[in-house]
Amino acid sequence: MKHLISYLSTRYRNLKIKYKLIVFISIIMVVCLAFIVVGFKYAFSSYDEQIYRKSSQVLIMSSNRIEDELKNIEEVTYKILTDNVIQNALIKTKDEVSKYEQYQIEREIWEKLTSYVGAEKYIQSIHLFDVNGTEYRAGGTPSSLLYKHKEEMITKAKAGDGSNVWVSLKDSKDSIFSTRQLKSSRNLSLEELGTLVIEIKLDEIVKELPREWEGQEGIIIISKGEDIFFTEKPFTHLDKLNFTVNTNQGYQFQKVYGRSFFVTHSKSPYANWTYWNVIPFGTMFAKVTAIKFVVIFLFLSLFLSAIYLVIQFSKRITNPIENLVSAMKYVQNGDFKVADTFKPSQVHDEVGILHRNFFVMIERINELIKENYEKQLLVKDTEFKALQSQINPHFLYNTLESINWLAKINKQQQISKMVESLGYLLRNAISLKDDVITVQEEIEMVEHYVTIQRFRFEERLDFHLSIHEDVKECVLPKLIVQPLVENAIHYALEMMIEPCMISVSAYKNGDLLHIFVEDNGIGMDEQQLESVRKGEIKTRGNGIGLRNIDSRIKFVFGNQYGLQIDSKINKGTKVLIVIPYQTRWDYA
Repeated sequence: MKHLISYLSTRYRNLKIKYKLIVFISIIMVVCLAFIVVGFKYAFSSYDEQIYRKSSQVLIMSSNRIEDELKNIEEVTYKILTDNVIQNALIKTKDEVSKYEQYQIEREIWEKLTSYVGAEKYIQSIHLFDVNGTEYRAGGTPSSLLYKHKEEMITKAKAGDGSNVWVSLKDSKDSIFSTRQLKSSRNLSLEELGTLVIEIKLDEIVKELPREWEGQEGIIIISKGEDIFFTEKPFTHLDKLNFTVNTNQGYQFQKVYGRSFFVTHSKSPYANWTYWNVIPFGTMFAKVTAIKFVVIFLFLSLFLSAIYLVIQFSKRITNPIENLVSAMKYVQNGDFKVADTFKPSQVHDEVGILHRNFFVMIERINELIKENYEKQLLVKDTEFKALQSQINPHFLYNTLESINWLAKINKQQQISKMVESLGYLLRNAISLKDDVITVQEEIEMVEHYVTIQRFRFEERLDFHLSIHEDVKECVLPKLIVQPLVENAIHYALEMMIEPCMISVSAYKNGDLLHIFVEDNGIGMDEQQLESVRKGEIKTRGNGIGLRNIDSRIKFVFGNQYGLQIDSKINKGTKVLIVIPYQTRWDYA
């Protein structure tokens, strides 16, 4: 975590000013958004609690209202149970009676049942089954399910042993049934007389319940255990909702196929039923959701507006600075003619003053460089010509030709080869014709120089050449490789008794020409190597030193080119020449 913070802090410090402002404003906006989200979450949780309380209260009121109506109907069943007319009529049915007497019994029971049907408006029909299975009915058209589950109801009534039993059927979504066993109260014999079944219009009771969300589409559902036996209206994907609860009261949010619902439940001990109120989330929280979207839209608008203003404000500050940085990069690459590409800022604030002062400074430096360049060019040309004029070429050439002629007359081939190589070296070294030659010509000078040295050191000099064909026509300043081979002989070969390997290789690397001069001599320690790199160690004799070669390369091509020296004790020394790859001389 600490490393991550350090990394992010470093990245932030290295950002451009305009990006720092954008990040800073973004962090402030995110913090504000976090506070808003926390505030909204707290407000919404409180709102959810209020909704739950209201929903629970209304649901309890609704369940109490339903149960009050059911209790009234239960009172009706008790009155029927204890009605003397019905009792006497049912007792008569146990004996053999004539058709007329049977008609009279049916008439008496129908009149009594009809009077009870009108006692409660939610009673759909009343059915009385005597011990012989004969049905006595009053009221409206009964549900076909009543006869389908008749035996089930009679069985449950017997299990109730005279008490009221509520029967809910899965197939019946609108009605519920009250069933009760009738027993004789005469002489307290409690003889079985039949079974009473009353169909109640449960949907009519629910329709008159108070609504929690007026004018909205919540529905009442009643279940017994996990079995749903009543739904106020058809509900798609009802089986996808979870109606399993472990508490007497509560609420939950459920999602079905991407649609959310607010579900409140309340258990009732009266009939061991659970009452549910299912309200679509979008219906309940339409206004809240709208507020959320409005707040998010306003926040995003504010955020984008703030970012836009920050960018516009930062541009007024950073554009001149970026312009100045670009100009500095041009200067860093050696181009001091930045005034032709970049225009000084005309603003009179601190950045504008810095801008104009920089361009004034660059113009002055450019003038000084031009003056110094002309002076250095004159000095180098003078030094080089002075070096060339140290020897009288005509006298040397005539003398060497005489020595070569005498050597051939006396059949001294070794002396002849040495004299020819020496003459080739002298002609090319002091020639004023060309200051620039090809790699092939420079390597020929090296080969002639090595030819001379082989006669001196014989087998101790192990020389190798590896020059790629594509670099032989590449041009370079004269006398930058041969002096390096000479240094390798002086500082490596002469210091060793055993043979010394000296190699020269050249190849193209991208847009650059790399020339290596390596030996396996005694090498240098770090202190000596640093001194050589700084030019603090002078060459022995009057040869051309490493510092002189490096200065010539930098003078011609630029400071990014030159020599690279590496050396280790008893491992040898490696010198790398890095110059531009070009096959014609472009320097002027």
